[in-house]
Amino acid sequence: MDYKNILELVTSNIDNGVFIVNKEGNVVFYNEPVNNLAGVTVKNAIGNNILEIFPKLTSQTSTLMRVLKTGKPIRDYIQKYYNYQLKQVTILTTTLPICENNEIVGAIEIFTDIDKIKGINENIKVIENKQGRLTTSELAYYSIKDIIGKNKKMIELKSRILKIANSPSPVLIYGETGTGKELVVQSIHNASDRKDKPFIAQNCAAIPGTLLESILFGTTLGSFTGAKDNPGLFEIADGGTLFLDEINSMDVTLQAKLLRVLQDGIIRRIGGKSIRKVDVRVIAALNVDPNKAITEGKIREDLYFRLNVLNINIPPLRKRKDDINVLTKYFINIYNRKLNKKINYVSNNTEEFFYKYDWPGNVRELQHMIEHAANMTENDTIKLEDLPSYICKHTEDLNNKTDEEYTEIPLKELLKEYEKKIITETLTNNNFNISKTAMLLGIPRQTLHYKLNKLHIKIEKEIKSRNNIR
Repeated sequence: MDYKNILELVTSNIDNGVFIVNKEGNVVFYNEPVNNLAGVTVKNAIGNNILEIFPKLTSQTSTLMRVLKTGKPIRDYIQKYYNYQLKQVTILTTTLPICENNEIVGAIEIFTDIDKIKGINENIKVIENKQGRLTTSELAYYSIKDIIGKNKKMIELKSRILKIANSPSPVLIYGETGTGKELVVQSIHNASDRKDKPFIAQNCAAIPGTLLESILFGTTLGSFTGAKDNPGLFEIADGGTLFLDEINSMDVTLQAKLLRVLQDGIIRRIGGKSIRKVDVRVIAALNVDPNKAITEGKIREDLYFRLNVLNINIPPLRKRKDDINVLTKYFINIYNRKLNKKINYVSNNTEEFFYKYDWPGNVRELQHMIEHAANMTENDTIKLEDLPSYICKHTEDLNNKTDEEYTEIPLKELLKEYEKKIITETLTNNNFNISKTAMLLGIPRQTLHYKLNKLHIKIEKEIKSRNNIR
């Protein structure tokens, strides 16, 4: 009887994934489930060590390696890990040792998608929730290991995260767009003793002020037309962390209410009479200079001082250029996996450009630039011509500038103009349809309306103008 064919027949007709490794941890059999949770093909798995396939796993965190070492089975184990494509997934696994003549010669792991099991419970939650809306918390994916950099300021930043992680005190984070504020916030949460409790993130700029208040504090039945008993984010985040991004966009009246919560830890739902005590660590972020935000009246001074008990300033990429090479290699590895590429190098011209460029979009811009280049190149080297088209003008300009001139570019204005250009072009190409434009840009309609206001993009005149032409 051909047991290998039987094994392949069985595994090809079930939804579960299967890994079989030898005693060194090298994969000798792999069944790729339909949803490809592991993110790896059979070709890329067979013959490779399990720790090479999943580089964020260690011999301590890998259930297969632990079973090989101890010889003890691990059953019905829920684990989160980063798959081959560096996407975090949650699976239910059973891992068993394979023995011959009382000697461990390998291990087998059977895994399934935890969402299938969770689906039953979530259906129950939908019925129980009076608005038919789940109130589960978001996952904090990132930890301090995901903060990449050897720059002195970044090493100090990581040290500061570990120092303040277990404190209940609020934290104020300042960083330009694209510097990785949420990465830092999630790292604080995951380094704290709240890591197993809820993590909730809310961008204050994406929601109108009146709606934001009900989202934060909840509502009671009949408090306004259509209102129902509904918990706010403070209640949902009880015991955990609430991250308020772009807090300078919050209405100052609502800021006063937030200040009261920070001082006494008590909230009252809109229209409610009873008060509720909550234990929530608030972390807030600004993408503008705090002093400027106070001067312009965008953040209350008393709220600023209450939030600023602990603070973290994230340096922009232009001030940590010694990290560019490390980050570039990190992103190349990510997109090699995602796009099945074999990029090993960055050309000398491209490397020189990276060091001269001011990076108005910071680390996020570098990541997107590498992603674009990885899609475009057919070689093992990223060249200037593989970079996004908007870079061409910059490469010409930079060749004509001295090093002293690089620091004189108005970075915030450049970023603002670029964002305005992209939104305006997308609006124009879609006949000024707000819904379609928001969908193509990958942002909510409310966020698009906010940006139209902020960037002074007027669409009414354009629509009338087009109608007159017709």
